[in-house]
Amino acid sequence: MSDRPHRAVRFLAARSEPLSDDRSRAVVEIEWTGSGSFTGTAEGGTARMEALRTVARAAADAVSEATKAGGMSVRVRGIQQIEVHGLEAVVVSLAALRDGKTKTLLGVCDGGEDRARAVALAVLNATNRFLGVG
Repeated sequence: MSDRPHRAVRFLAARSEPLSDDRSRAVVEIEWTGSGSFTGTAEGGTARMEALRTVARAAADAVSEATKAGGMSVRVRGIQQIEVHGLEAVVVSLAALRDGKTKTLLGVCDGGEDRARAVALAVLNATNRFLGVG
């Protein structure tokens, strides 16, 4: 059994779907321990990086909704795909506002086959570390 604390914010699902030739919608579902599930939705472009940024915005919106009672909000500053030792990874930069102070957060996740999932997990990676868990 691990001594690691349970994650405050847990990934449930992420999906990105085209709305038209140049618009997409992303939906991310998370669970906040003890408070239930929360869904974030965002719309954006269909170009590869724009679609991934849309997923990151949806994940940040879900986190902000889940942590609203605690006075925290999260917004996306940037997203980048990188290659490390032959493996693709996603790096997300966030701005977290809590108690009137803004802090920059970085989250990373293996790129894998499901890019929407990887982006949402990168957002949660940064968020969970900011909250001091996982």
